[in-house]
Amino acid sequence: METNDRFHQWLKNQHPDDYRRLLRIQEANADAMQQPKDEFTSRLEALGFVRLAVTAMSDTHFFAFPGDKRRENNLTIQKAERTYDRHGKLSIGYDPGVDVFKPYGRLLTEGFYTFDEFTLLLNKMEKSGWYQEKNGTKKRLPVLTTLQREVYDSLPATFTWAQGKQIAVNVGMPERTAQRFFGNLVLFEKARKGVYMKKITFAEI
Repeated sequence: METNDRFHQWLKNQHPDDYRRLLRIQEANADAMQQPKDEFTSRLEALGFVRLAVTAMSDTHFFAFPGDKRRENNLTIQKAERTYDRHGKLSIGYDPGVDVFKPYGRLLTEGFYTFDEFTLLLNKMEKSGWYQEKNGTKKRLPVLTTLQREVYDSLPATFTWAQGKQIAVNVGMPERTAQRFFGNLVLFEKARKGVYMKKITFAEI
């Protein structure tokens, strides 16, 4: 932190325009961390991954593996086609996608994934007992009625209110009951406006 403060002071004194630009970038990055989480972030965090930082200008998200006390960036989601340095200058272009810098378990191997490939990979990781156990999320559901359990089992890991309502109604749960059910914070997390995530995965019996 001390080094960073010296750098800021030097930049402020020697290059005031660059200093002001840097402050705006840092403020934008901090604000981006507070914005509603996208689906990838919500699903990774549900598996125990930790989002370390966001670069707002390039919409880049940096993650550490579950249980990594050193908080190393071993997974990066790059949404834009360009990256920028800390002064806001264009750095280098990348294909949007997900970079994994070292393997984690049998499924998540080192390499580059397109968003479609990574979505399929996440689906497999969410069903894997190994990844659930690493995050300590492999547990049984609370006591549910037969109807609630049927609705819960029918829902995908992430779903919109419209999708969830349609599934619930098709199973036989009234819309107002479904709305209260999705508000159960033990079972569901609101990833962002109108989008829900199942919080509990469990071993089949």
